[in-house]
Amino acid sequence: MLRISISPEKFLPLLKNAVIPALIFGAALIGCYAASPLSENTMLGFHSLFFILSLACFLVLLYFNRGRPAFFILLFQISYILINWLKRSLGSDYLLSPAYLNLSVFLPLNLLIFCFLPQRPLLKKTNVYLLLTVFAQFALAEKLSAAGIAIGFFPEAHSVAGMSLSGFLLFAIVLAAMFLRMSVAGTIDTAGLFYASFCVFLGFYYSESPTALTVFFSSAALILLLTVIQDIYHSAYKDILTDLPSRNAYMLNARDFPLKYSTGVICIDDYEKIRMVFGRLGTNALVKMIAARINETETEALIYRYAEDEFVLIFKNEDKNSGFDRLEKIRRNIASAEFMLGRRKKPVKLTVSCSVSEKKRSDANSIEVLIRARKALQKTYKFTQNVTTKA
Repeated sequence: MLRISISPEKFLPLLKNAVIPALIFGAALIGCYAASPLSENTMLGFHSLFFILSLACFLVLLYFNRGRPAFFILLFQISYILINWLKRSLGSDYLLSPAYLNLSVFLPLNLLIFCFLPQRPLLKKTNVYLLLTVFAQFALAEKLSAAGIAIGFFPEAHSVAGMSLSGFLLFAIVLAAMFLRMSVAGTIDTAGLFYASFCVFLGFYYSESPTALTVFFSSAALILLLTVIQDIYHSAYKDILTDLPSRNAYMLNARDFPLKYSTGVICIDDYEKIRMVFGRLGTNALVKMIAARINETETEALIYRYAEDEFVLIFKNEDKNSGFDRLEKIRRNIASAEFMLGRRKKPVKLTVSCSVSEKKRSDANSIEVLIRARKALQKTYKFTQNVTTKA
């Protein structure tokens, strides 16, 4: 009997999701050391680029109603404007000013809070309260700065490059926490937020250099924009749980299916019962393992997660007899497997039922083929489960 267990997240998805932010971060780091100082026109270009990228990122988030990255954009904008204003107003003395010291403490604390907030729609009442909380914090920081009070765990004399020691340590703790979250989650957004925050940290660290400040903050805005676009595309055309193409991807790819193909449908038996017994998290883990099993067994077909309990397979240039044999192999492999869920000592036994339909000349589109396969599966469900049938 085959045994399948939940293994720790592999590094491949993490590396894949972090590659673009890491490349931008590396380019910014190399560029600052190799090209510094930049000319005044180039600096002005990067300065404008930061605000353009930030605005573009916010508009994308507003259109798709995504919340969490918007707060990072807001914090980066406020910090960048304040640092430049302090440098113009106070000159080199800005490093010891209460306003800069307070900003070095308030920013990492806010980044930590928003990093661990769940992803939620942007246009939501709770986000208004969060926004008011951010402004209240900065208003408090302004009052403290006006009174000459600097928040910190160490005396002002203790500093690391262009930062107070308190700010440096807080940023180190926050970045370590964000790195751990990125490593565990392995998602696009956590990778982007980590590298963008790292760029902002370096912008603070090298804030005395106009080149470093502008380049690192611009890189942070670029990372956020590309991360948001990539994450939205991924969530629209990829199933987040299984990383398989989603129903939207099926609808998009349907026009490119060949003239001859078969459509297979795999449905998890007793799905509602599974949800009642194992709950949402347990069911998600089992679905993920079933998807992995399908991927391991069938390496040539196009596989989509079409619904919560349903997978659709496209067998290119295959008739329904060939598709039947391949679906039957998948069904048997899943039925013979033992799924180890969490701390349960006893394995979970699951089955799937399958159906296949062949593309006919009279079919106007792929949906007709899919509907025919689903109808055949529904007829089978009236009598039995854990079988494969032809339409």
